Amino acid sequence: MTVKVQEPSMLYTTFWNKIVSQFNKNLNSKEEIVQTSWELLFSTIFNYSDSDIDSQRSVKMGVMTKRADIVIRNDTEDLFVVELKRHTLHDGQAQLFSYLNQLKIDLGILVCDNLYIYDYDFIAKEDSYSVLEIPFTQSNPNGSRFVELFSKDNFDKQKIKGFIKESNQKKNSENEIKNELSVNLITELLKNHFAEKYPAVDVEKILADYNISISQKSVAVAPTFVSDNPAVSHSYIPSPAFRAKDSTQFMVNGSPTGGKGPTVYRAVQFYVESHKDISFNELQEAFPDYMAKPGFGKMIRRWEDVTPQQWAGSRFNKHPIILSDGTKVVVSTQWKPDNMHNFIENVARLGIEVKAM
Repeated sequence: MTVKVQEPSMLYTTFWNKIVSQFNKNLNSKEEIVQTSWELLFSTIFNYSDSDIDSQRSVKMGVMTKRADIVIRNDTEDLFVVELKRHTLHDGQAQLFSYLNQLKIDLGILVCDNLYIYDYDFIAKEDSYSVLEIPFTQSNPNGSRFVELFSKDNFDKQKIKGFIKESNQKKNSENEIKNELSVNLITELLKNHFAEKYPAVDVEKILADYNISISQKSVAVAPTFVSDNPAVSHSYIPSPAFRAKDSTQFMVNGSPTGGKGPTVYRAVQFYVESHKDISFNELQEAFPDYMAKPGFGKMIRRWEDVTPQQWAGSRFNKHPIILSDGTKVVVSTQWKPDNMHNFIENVARLGIEVKAM
């Protein structure tokens, strides 16, 4: 009998996916539970011993003493500090920096709504750092690389710092390309293309009969041509002018859905209808909490997990979407222009087209 051994890269991905599952399981858990969970992860996945995992270390801050959640160390030195927050919050950077300053450590990890790795300069008079944000999504390549680099047997500060730098450079390059992509650019490219065969005046006339828009799909951005009589706008850009009250109406995959809340509900419902046997965990991976930010920061929840205070505040819809296994799922009702824009940008990757009317 042959035993199939996973390639190291696949193994790190498997470990990262376990971390994501644990993250989702602890979304509404107290910080004490989050603490215990991460201590176990550093032991079982990252292979640190009990003596390497220094939990709740007392750190003197002037006249006060505070406790750093986790300090990972080896026999001779402290390696990095881990600051843990409830997973529904975006918080903790200042607290992490205070520990890094006091303990003279230059690597830190913040776990809250996402995972953040910091290369911190504790010598600088003011906070000076580089940071890499890693969303808790399944098979995230940066997540797999995080597991690899922070594992005890592979730990190398310079490689980690290089990882942060290279990832940010790649992200900056991608952002520069995205910023250059525009309707004007596409129009000019089309003019140049047709100018080789046809008179410029004819090209101008034909292009004038089309509305050209550009929208992000799963991995690429491509131009979309629509007729000269469009019924909808193809993008929804939040404007401060209507930030207080926005009555924009939307469509999901061509069908009118009304305002922001009903539109988000319908998008989730459509996805469930298209994936008949989807589990709650799989649905939560498709619709992670970062889709609902900035703002309330909660996307979908099981019916039974919603607190009485949240029901009283009408923070979730009271008409559950029922999965094939009987799980009742409720969707956030807390949508404003900013997080609605974020939702539209992200849901396009699932093949769901949301347009403002």
